[in-house]
Amino acid sequence: MGDKPLIISLLVGLIVVLVIAGVSLLVRVKSLNDIYKKELSTNMSFQKTIESLKEEISSLKEENGSLKNDNGNLKKDIVQLNFQIEGLNGEMAKLEKLKDKLEENLKDELMKRELKEK
Repeated sequence: MGDKPLIISLLVGLIVVLVIAGVSLLVRVKSLNDIYKKELSTNMSFQKTIESLKEEISSLKEENGSLKNDNGNLKKDIVQLNFQIEGLNGEMAKLEKLKDKLEENLKDELMKRELKEK
């Protein structure tokens, strides 16, 4: 019977140690749970941001593709306009020659009139 108080005190000590360890584990689990919830909400906001960025990237790719097509059409338009400019430059050269001839003819006519008047 002399061993009973020793066994009881060891059991009480073991129970106290187990209670302290249990409370410590509960506190750690609660703090880890809070950290997990915060990280989960951060992760969800990052997922939303990633999805919106993916949508923006896809819309920018579509816009880029349409701009490339427009750029090809613009190049064709520029080539056509350059041909038109060349044609108009030729016409302008012809008109310049015609203008020079008309000026010469006008000078001749004015000279003839002056001669007739004298």
